[in-house]
Amino acid sequence: MAAEVIMPKLGLLMTEGAVVRWLIADGQPVEQGAPIVDIMTKKITYRVVAPVGGTLYHMAQVDENVLIGEPLALIAAPGESPLMVAFHAMQAARREARRAAPSSNQSDFVPTSPWARHLAQQLGVDLGQVQGSGRDGCVVGRDVIAWNAQTLPSSPPAIPLPHPPTRVQTVPFGGIRKMIARRMTESLHTMAQATLTVEVDVTDMLKLRHQTDTHPSPTHTDIVIKAVACALTVHPQLNAVLLGNEIELLEDIHIGIAVQITDGVLVPVIRNANQRTATEITQESRRLIKAAHAGELTVDAVTGSTFTVTDLGVYGVDFFAPIINPPEAAILGVGRIVEKPVVYHGKIAVRSQMMLCLTFDHRVVDGAPAAAFLGSLSELLAQPAPLFR
Repeated sequence: MAAEVIMPKLGLLMTEGAVVRWLIADGQPVEQGAPIVDIMTKKITYRVVAPVGGTLYHMAQVDENVLIGEPLALIAAPGESPLMVAFHAMQAARREARRAAPSSNQSDFVPTSPWARHLAQQLGVDLGQVQGSGRDGCVVGRDVIAWNAQTLPSSPPAIPLPHPPTRVQTVPFGGIRKMIARRMTESLHTMAQATLTVEVDVTDMLKLRHQTDTHPSPTHTDIVIKAVACALTVHPQLNAVLLGNEIELLEDIHIGIAVQITDGVLVPVIRNANQRTATEITQESRRLIKAAHAGELTVDAVTGSTFTVTDLGVYGVDFFAPIINPPEAAILGVGRIVEKPVVYHGKIAVRSQMMLCLTFDHRVVDGAPAAAFLGSLSELLAQPAPLFR
């Protein structure tokens, strides 16, 4: 009897996954336990193996989003050719349905993924007008984005280069890179993002950090994370999500930390950061960063953040406008620390200065509350003794 290979549930909050690549071609034999397909959710790649041996038939395409429990493939045992005929007929019908235009008298029920429904509500898109590209015509997030883009002004024509450049090499656009592109595009299309910047005197913070005898020693990013967690307890508007017609202020404070890996960025989560000491945050960040580089993060480890911190100061960047990690309401960008002459207590002195860049969703919070959050954060970093207790 044929066996289905279904989309596994890899985390408590996972609802769907995307097919990254097929390792066994359609219609080819496969042995039990052999890897057959790579799937991805929340930038975590997972390799699915064959539950039985037989002939593999794909039921999902590369880059297609598949809901948990839905079939990715079918493995047929020998002698099941009638079933295969029916299966291929079903595949052909699905492909034909994808090419067909939406019917004006179609049913009001439109199968959609949870993320597509969220996007449609935020963008005001009528799902009944969207042609789905997911399994059995299911409308997925990329379909809503594509439909909404049709109503936006077209971009101006590109100016031709006087001398077309020679292409040296190509880099595949897929996997984590493609997922990052999709999420960042969705973020910019669905939020009213604005950025505020402030320069902070972190001279005393650096002194206290160097005086700390804990192991491992905290980085300035660890101290910023601790300060962010403390500031969010006073400014809960920044620790929020927009759900439909309601802004939900979140009680838990889970800080995501952007980690650069070889082919993209992962955002593991330090949970309940406001309840942890600076030392505990340092230990947890080291564990998560090490797991990220080793490819050992689980889906739950990169799910559920309520606010994100991204530090490009280590790359020599002074300030930048980070893009919000949806569905969060804000993200903090951390610039490099520079010694410069400033007026300190009425005199010129050389102090260590750091730029902070807060991007926030203007639908959820206004500029004044966002500035107040930055003010509290700056004060904590300039007078950091409470952060080290």
